[in-house]
Amino acid sequence: MKDNIIDRIKERLRAKLPGEKARQPMAPLRIPEHKPLPGTKKAGVLILVFPRKGELSTILIKRTEYPGPHSGQISFPGGKTERGDGSQINTALREAYEETGIVPEKITVLGVLTPLYISVSNLEVLPVVGFSEKQPEFMIDPREVEYLVYLPLKDLSQPDLIIEKKLSVNGFSIKAPGYALNNEFIWGATAMILAEFAEVISEAAGTTR
Repeated sequence: MKDNIIDRIKERLRAKLPGEKARQPMAPLRIPEHKPLPGTKKAGVLILVFPRKGELSTILIKRTEYPGPHSGQISFPGGKTERGDGSQINTALREAYEETGIVPEKITVLGVLTPLYISVSNLEVLPVVGFSEKQPEFMIDPREVEYLVYLPLKDLSQPDLIIEKKLSVNGFSIKAPGYALNNEFIWGATAMILAEFAEVISEAAGTTR
């Protein structure tokens, strides 16, 4: 069954993606997505699917506090593309290794989701979906990662986990939709990526959301 759903996810990723339609409900303030500006930098993040406690899961990271727009947030492993990467897919794999110890050679890339432009950091992020036959032996970099957040994929189909919360961002109070998972609030770009991934999983599994 596991191999079957992985094959179906891979096949679904090759077709037209849900994109902005799936992500928009999770956008802060429900504002339309912006298009990349001149000078926009590329980035890649990894959505790693792997078996854990008998069910398919993924991980996110709690970023450490630092002077930057994504300080302390829950996100996927990933970061900016560097000159030697060659592609955003390679960026996602490299950054995931540096931040969490996931070995790139043990990952099968299933495909990618729709690139997402993040205006606050002027980045165009490519979410890369990968699969590992076994749960990796994670080793976090404490300079960048405070801890890991394990997320069973089945949790993404639970609508009661989607809530709206008031947040203070750069001195401003905003309302943002997000996922209340594992005592964490996942919002912003990460929640938007999760929403599209949840739609892909749902369609691959033949269920409706």
